[in-house]
Amino acid sequence: MVAEIKKDDRGTRLVNPKDRLEWKLSNKVDGEYTPFSYSVRKSKSTPDTGGEEDDSAKDEVFVVHDQLFKHKGSFYMLANFPKGKLWTEHVRSPVRYISRLDGFPYPDLSKVDYQDRDLRDKTKRLRGVAVGEASGLGIEEGGHHVRLDSELDDVGLFVAAISYLIYASA
Repeated sequence: MVAEIKKDDRGTRLVNPKDRLEWKLSNKVDGEYTPFSYSVRKSKSTPDTGGEEDDSAKDEVFVVHDQLFKHKGSFYMLANFPKGKLWTEHVRSPVRYISRLDGFPYPDLSKVDYQDRDLRDKTKRLRGVAVGEASGLGIEEGGHHVRLDSELDDVGLFVAAISYLIYASA
């Protein structure tokens, strides 16, 4: 096991049992509860510290907002319809692709107006380069599986956990 998602009175946490690192997971992004969105904050809280955290432990380390995230200067989208796939193949497939959106029209996620209905429709139509895929629901016998290309290695744990929370628990 690489990590475990725990939900208790301290909230939803991603816990690495080997080094006891913890991250707080929340679907509250930019001060609002938003569908298809999660933030990850480093947590120094462990069971033996009584759940206490200091202010420096609340730094955001990763954000998915309305299925979009930025990593190392590139934008990515969960559940994207990637280039090179036929629409019928995309719709009928149990696989949800994770794509890199080359040429994304915004410099940062904070500049995207998520309330703009036209923008949301345009964003959903962006076709990117597939760099990963997610399949299966957590409630099914086979579970939830995520495969990512190496460009997402350092955030792969967060992408997998958020993908599970967004899609597998629906």
